[in-house]
Amino acid sequence: MKKRLMVLAMAGIMVTGLVSSANIVSADDKEASGLEGKRIGVCLVYKGDEWCAAVADEFEKQAKDLGVDVNIQDGNLDAETQTKQIENYIAQEYDLIAVDPANADGLVPVLQKATDAGIPIVFFDNNADYEDIVSYVTWDSYETGQIIGKYLHDKIKDEKDGKANVAVLTMSSPVSIQKRIEGVKDALEDLDINYVSEQDYEGNREKASNIITNIKEDIDYVVAGQDNGGFGAMSALQALGNDTTEVYSMGGYGAEAFDTLAADGTNYKGTVVVSPSELVSSTYQVISDYFDGKDVEPLVNIKLNLCTKDNVSEYQSEE
Repeated sequence: MKKRLMVLAMAGIMVTGLVSSANIVSADDKEASGLEGKRIGVCLVYKGDEWCAAVADEFEKQAKDLGVDVNIQDGNLDAETQTKQIENYIAQEYDLIAVDPANADGLVPVLQKATDAGIPIVFFDNNADYEDIVSYVTWDSYETGQIIGKYLHDKIKDEKDGKANVAVLTMSSPVSIQKRIEGVKDALEDLDINYVSEQDYEGNREKASNIITNIKEDIDYVVAGQDNGGFGAMSALQALGNDTTEVYSMGGYGAEAFDTLAADGTNYKGTVVVSPSELVSSTYQVISDYFDGKDVEPLVNIKLNLCTKDNVSEYQSEE
């Protein structure tokens, strides 16, 4: 029997910071802020992801406007790599270290070393099992899953009589992907859902494609933790000659996602968009407030919205 696959990667979310854009430090204000001349080390989780690469670009671009000396390193989804990077930041006596941790506990020893050396720490995107930080700037990964899960809930209820076979593309690292999948599942818990597969695609499109290709059961939907999973699944569907499956992803961003959504005749139908610009500007705001001696919220979330073909032009204008 021909597979019926609707790949789910996560219906779109645009992000608006909880920190008002009016409060973000601008180039005109940089001399009066706590950022001018500061040396900040940034540990990305994985620059191979388009969204993370956009985050890196934003850290660079905004640093120039703010007078910040920023050193950005790619963690390549590996705690040991990030540990070495943070050790180098400590040795070079950076003023602050901003980290997107690869996993929850692998960085704890080196983070403690940074604290002992008097270097403050800010988490962004993901967090770790370490509490001695200035703040954690992120979006709610569970809410991300809830948004796409509720969207899918209505679709399954209306179009599938409340029953569906679902394949899940997840990742064991980072933790945020697991939270997104949890949010989806909780939103679907009152429906008759058969999870035919739940496998780790390791953020790799080829692995995601192979997982979908090798599933023998009929599938109504595939839920992918982020866009590499979603696009990998879509490529498998195209190879199978399936032009009816809908693909959604969580945390999509950039020309590829937006142009694909805007095009006719593609499987990819929606994504939860997280704005790299908003995430980075909120992170710099937290850092500026800290160095200015202001009160800093321990958790700063940015808001989420759904992006589909109907509203994708709004997001394309933000690029």
